[in-house]
Amino acid sequence: MVRRGALYCPTCGTPAPRRHAAGPVPGVPTHERPGREGHRREGMVGTVVNLELANASTGKRAGAKLVDLGIAWLLQLVPFALGAASLLSLSGSRYPTSADQQALLAATVWYVVGGVLGLALWVFCWAWEAKTGKTPGQAMLGLRTSSLEGFAPGWGAVFVRNLVFGLICLIPFVGIVLALVSNAFDPNSKRQGWHDKAARTFVFDVRAGRDPLTTGGINGPASFAPRPELPAVQEVASPMPVRSPVPVTSAAPVTSAASVTSAAPVTSAPSSVPRADRQHSAALQPDAAVHPDTEVGQTRFSRAVGERSGGADEVVLSFSDGRRVALRGPVLVGRNPAGYEEETVQELLAVDDPGKSVSKTHLAVWSDGSRVWVQDRRSTNGTRIVRGDGGSSPAPAGQPVEVDAGDVVHFGDYFFSVGRSRA
Repeated sequence: MVRRGALYCPTCGTPAPRRHAAGPVPGVPTHERPGREGHRREGMVGTVVNLELANASTGKRAGAKLVDLGIAWLLQLVPFALGAASLLSLSGSRYPTSADQQALLAATVWYVVGGVLGLALWVFCWAWEAKTGKTPGQAMLGLRTSSLEGFAPGWGAVFVRNLVFGLICLIPFVGIVLALVSNAFDPNSKRQGWHDKAARTFVFDVRAGRDPLTTGGINGPASFAPRPELPAVQEVASPMPVRSPVPVTSAAPVTSAASVTSAAPVTSAPSSVPRADRQHSAALQPDAAVHPDTEVGQTRFSRAVGERSGGADEVVLSFSDGRRVALRGPVLVGRNPAGYEEETVQELLAVDDPGKSVSKTHLAVWSDGSRVWVQDRRSTNGTRIVRGDGGSSPAPAGQPVEVDAGDVVHFGDYFFSVGRSRA
């Protein structure tokens, strides 16, 4: 008797033997959904990627800075100690002896060596942090310095950051402590120290979250993911016969009845070109006779913004706060945007920015029918455009910059992406 639910042969009714699932094949990764506890089972191959950003804590930042300072002190300890020992060997007599002169020379040499080593270490750390966001202490504790867009901070930002940090340390008694813990006083909850605000940088914990320098910046995977490759449009021979274009004549001017009756009918001579040749020549008309929006395989904007033909794509701006705005006319973006005198705009898009990283009228966005333009309205913190291929460049103040679908526009602490959707 076959038990309910068992496998059996449909011909003879013999129960089928049980077969276990095939085991893992060596060299081939296996994937399995995690259990209720979220742990992986034995034999699983794969990694969990955290797409969230994590600002570095005050303790880790202070620890990384102390490691950097400790390395500098240790590097200079030996030559400075030898220089001090040379000075202690002086006889102290009123008239220095030859031994005293040699001791002074040795002390000078050791102090110069210590200074050169310290300068070389500082230049190395400056270049390393400017290009990769790392210092020895940050690399040890898993921290990264980045620009406001999440990319390498650059030479200038790192120089300003270290300069302001050093100036804070000059405050008597509490300077070094304030420099190390100033990020704990950030009202924007981004853990920016005073030197970070001056240099416009962030510090992230790449062990608690992702590394923005290698994952497309602050915007994350959406800004560095490759665009989907669309199949190329191929020419296909139409099964329908090609029809000759019908010439469109302009309306005749109003004339009197006498002139109409006196006009002789005009007849054209029969063409000697065969019908097939006429059809072929009609298919080879100049491209100017065809409307650009009717070409196969191309989607273009109509020349008049807002007067789009059915099925055309429209530009959509997707903001970091969740809003989506269809671009059918000029849009001004800012904390309290306002246009110039006699300026016509579609919408004044206000951004709720308690930190005031966005200017009152920060930027303008518009389309001329076929292209999309962004113009920085001479904002305080500027505007940066991250291209779909990962490239980044600032938008010059007052100059229109063309953007395309897939680009991301950063303004202050906010951003929006440019996309297209079927109208």
